[in-house]
Amino acid sequence: MKLQIERVATGLNVCIDDMAGHERTLVERIRRCRQTAWACPSGECSKIGTMEDRVGEGRLFLTLTPRPGEQLSAAAMEECLGYMLHPYLTESQ
Repeated sequence: MKLQIERVATGLNVCIDDMAGHERTLVERIRRCRQTAWACPSGECSKIGTMEDRVGEGRLFLTLTPRPGEQLSAAAMEECLGYMLHPYLTESQ
């Protein structure tokens, strides 16, 4: 599984490869974390204002925009997503 995070003017673009069959589960976990930071070790998910997701060919693409007055950190988002992806990394090994 490969995680790529790119900073853009409006926030972050995220691409996660090899997610076939798990895309919707991960999107739902991020949505829940955005509301309460229930599982995020960095708390970065709570800073997400809007999240657009696209799924294609086993990849999950996310466009993340921060809440007003916040900034998203690529390093903190990588930590959060790494935590959320851990069960899927274990499965694929």
